[in-house]
Amino acid sequence: MVKSKGKAVFKNEDDEGLIAKAQEGDLFSFDQLVKKYQKKIYFLAYRMVKNHDAADDIAQETFINAYSSIKSFKLGYSFYSWLYRICMNLSINHLKRQKFVIPESQFEEEASPLEKEAITEDPLSLLVQKERERKIEQAIDSLPPKYKAVFMLKVYEDLSYEEIAHTLKISLGTVMSRLFRARERLQKLLKDMVLDK
Repeated sequence: MVKSKGKAVFKNEDDEGLIAKAQEGDLFSFDQLVKKYQKKIYFLAYRMVKNHDAADDIAQETFINAYSSIKSFKLGYSFYSWLYRICMNLSINHLKRQKFVIPESQFEEEASPLEKEAITEDPLSLLVQKERERKIEQAIDSLPPKYKAVFMLKVYEDLSYEEIAHTLKISLGTVMSRLFRARERLQKLLKDMVLDK
């Protein structure tokens, strides 16, 4: 990944040689691409579906789809954002099948990254922080998949509007509209959650 003016740029020159070889049927080269991106793709899927087994299946399916379509990939484009698009589409389809209902128990199973980084000896502060994070995660997970996908790519992956549009194959205006609606829904949901306290 290359840095440009403090922002990550997805195009990676090293990928091009591996992709070219993979397009000629070199399994080792494709395997190198899988090893390079498998963790990122898994975590993207997990953030979307909140289930380890489903995220693992989606990550595997992402690479299976990528391998079967590798010959149609155009060199010069970002392989990473191509994988993102496949993974996001599979995640959205999974959520639609599940009707984006996440069991409550999954929010309590493991600590969030913010919680793990919390350095405090005050149990009350930790409890308040954990509850706040749980409510935020619940609110994000209750978003319709098309809004959640845009929100995740913007907030968690720090992609630009243009990168999101390219990744999801939607217009720039649609990205901005969905992001606005996602934030609007989250504000309402979080406000309602606070009032329900």
